[in-house]
Amino acid sequence: MKGFRSKIEVILIAGLAIFFLIWAVSKCNSTKAELQAKKAAEAAQDSLAMVEKQKQEQPAKEAAKPEPANTQPQKDLLADPNEEYARLFVVIDKLKLREGPGLKSKVLTELPLFEPVYFLNEMTDSTFEVNLGRMVVDEPYMKVRTKKGLEGWVYGAGISYIKKKHPGTLE
Repeated sequence: MKGFRSKIEVILIAGLAIFFLIWAVSKCNSTKAELQAKKAAEAAQDSLAMVEKQKQEQPAKEAAKPEPANTQPQKDLLADPNEEYARLFVVIDKLKLREGPGLKSKVLTELPLFEPVYFLNEMTDSTFEVNLGRMVVDEPYMKVRTKKGLEGWVYGAGISYIKKKHPGTLE
């Protein structure tokens, strides 16, 4: 009888331990998911607020600058892009170049497939989920300059170091 009793105690203790582990893991996962969602929301607000602040400060700075008497011809904006900025290629046809990060920002132009752009070492802290047709991707917005000198923001999945069309697009 003593051996049977010790087996029941071991089974009962093991069952309680398993129940506790399942409960603890579920609590940790729910807390982790809440914290990640909160952190992502804060990061999105911070990065978008920073862009809005820069937009508001830019006209004030331009108004304060005096116009130079003799204007020199502007040197080529991309004279040596490899020196400071990484060259990337547009891998989604008609990728929208926007005034700021996010889908609500004004579209400046649409970039053709494989057009070279230069990454200006600036990107959003948060990522954005976008459905490309065949897949859903979660990438940040990145600030780039086109070969014509136009600066703006593009979705990160739309540019790459490799000149190869993104596999998630329909056409």
